[in-house]
Amino acid sequence: MAYGVKRFSPITIDSMTSLAGVNLTGASSGGWCIFVYNLSPEADESVLWQLFGPFGAVTNVKVIRDFATNKCKGFGFVTMTNYEEAAMAIASLNGYRLGDRILQVSFKTSKQHKP
Repeated sequence: MAYGVKRFSPITIDSMTSLAGVNLTGASSGGWCIFVYNLSPEADESVLWQLFGPFGAVTNVKVIRDFATNKCKGFGFVTMTNYEEAAMAIASLNGYRLGDRILQVSFKTSKQHKP
């Protein structure tokens, strides 16, 4: 793994979510978990409720914060109950400009180990 390859991918952040005490997986927790990347340091949960609420039933939102500063680390999660609504939210909000940032929105995926 020491080939100069950047190891962080916003899609596969299992190690970071476990450090933050967040246990999120696909649809096993009663909904579809959506990963939202490139949030501003000032972002809070209300921003995610406002963005995703119009697409359907949102059961949970979580902004991941820096423990020392309580500022957003640039990403968060949204859980929606309906797959079609979650997929529509992703299709509509991926690439959406929020302030001076372009959001990256996708279903949260687990790390895939390739041979």
